[in-house]
Amino acid sequence: MADINHGHADPTPTEGDGISYRGLVWSMVILTIVTLVCYLLVWGLFVFMEAQAVSVDTNRAPLAAAPAQPVIVDGRIESGTAMPPPTVLVDEPVNLEHFRATEEHVLTSYGWMDQNAGLVRLPIERAKTLLMERGLPVREPR
Repeated sequence: MADINHGHADPTPTEGDGISYRGLVWSMVILTIVTLVCYLLVWGLFVFMEAQAVSVDTNRAPLAAAPAQPVIVDGRIESGTAMPPPTVLVDEPVNLEHFRATEEHVLTSYGWMDQNAGLVRLPIERAKTLLMERGLPVREPR
């Protein structure tokens, strides 16, 4: 027959839950210390690299705009400079016509490319004629 006696059993020692709370606390302390050391190491490297970048920065042109110093405000990066308005072309055929007229003027007229260096611009047809008359420079055979 089945055992139906459900009385109190002998008070025998039982195992614990198997968790070492002392070891758990120490592992959390060690993890926190390692995290803080890594954070300080990365922060120090960023400071060092920024100092290096500033020290080797080339001189800016006197009339150039100041370099932007972006900052983080409320989790967003703000560049510190005003953004230019968008360049939306509202009348593309007129812009294209103006561009082509400018290019045609450059190809068919005389003008200075760099007056200080003595460089001039010739009309394309005149340049072709001069090229045919003078020829291209040729290297001497070796």
